[in-house]
Amino acid sequence: MAVIRAVRTGDAAALAAMFGRCSRETRYRRFHGPVAEIPASYLRRCLDGPHRAFVAEPTGGDIVGLASSGPALDDPCVHEVGVLVEDAWQRRGVGGLLLARLFADAYAAGVERMRFELCRSQPSLIAYVYARADVVASSASGCDLTVDVAVPVPPLSRRRSPAPARAR
Repeated sequence: MAVIRAVRTGDAAALAAMFGRCSRETRYRRFHGPVAEIPASYLRRCLDGPHRAFVAEPTGGDIVGLASSGPALDDPCVHEVGVLVEDAWQRRGVGGLLLARLFADAYAAGVERMRFELCRSQPSLIAYVYARADVVASSASGCDLTVDVAVPVPPLSRRRSPAPARAR
């Protein structure tokens, strides 16, 4: 399995290499259009801010996934989410680990809503998002689905209050 960690400034070349290992279809689904290389402006936002970004990295291996979130241009209170997992690592839980880290980070930062731009040709990803967070708004345009979700409370934050001490 892969370790999830924050992006580091020195990750630019490794992220470009990971992007190059993704199929055209995978890149299309992430960027909603034909993209030959990782967009430089997006890469800068991930490496230098304002986006929060995390990578998936197998022990001793290359980066295999990238997830980011940052303020939406039309509503800075909503953070847009982007996740890219190279083809060989898809359907192995990497995307879920990246999303869980993004959600936990957003919760800790006080972000209340996150936006996903999804391709309707990915029903399993849509189902995953709907199963993990409360949808507060959605709209469809062509083959794209925009979904705003309430940032879920991380599992460790859901702990119950300690049980009252028993009388002796």
